[in-house]
Amino acid sequence: MFHKKKVCAFCICSPIDIILYGYPYRSDDRINPKLSEIMNVLDVKIDIKQIENIYVHTPCNQGDILVFGDHANNCIVFDLYKDPTDQLDIIYFGVVCNEKMYNTMYELIYGMYKEIDKKVKFSAYDINSPSWEKAVINGEDTFSFNSYRDHSVITQKIIYII
Repeated sequence: MFHKKKVCAFCICSPIDIILYGYPYRSDDRINPKLSEIMNVLDVKIDIKQIENIYVHTPCNQGDILVFGDHANNCIVFDLYKDPTDQLDIIYFGVVCNEKMYNTMYELIYGMYKEIDKKVKFSAYDINSPSWEKAVINGEDTFSFNSYRDHSVITQKIIYII
């Protein structure tokens, strides 16, 4: 998806453990090699234990969007909203990058998607995915979407970490 600022965005949803540690799970808590490569390509460093800790302590029906890096050019995004009916700890993970990195990032994100597909088959998540990309690229402080269950408006804070 290209934006007028010549950037593209990729987003997948997955259990947080697969995003952070990969599949099959590693017993030594090493970072997912695909996530590590994405961080290297974008030159963005993330403490995955901090992400996991924030998610674990987030109450249901809440969760912020964490943006690591330059939101308008190259960043990694973790949408840590906890759906009250989710039993798999699904999060949205995404990348915003300049269009020159499109092919490289596509391959990495698609590789992560294939890891996820080995473990979990999705249905409603793909249809009801909130679209935070525009809000992040534009540097907005909040993102709102309608709950697919009761159509209430859910507002998340977007936290930029450089």
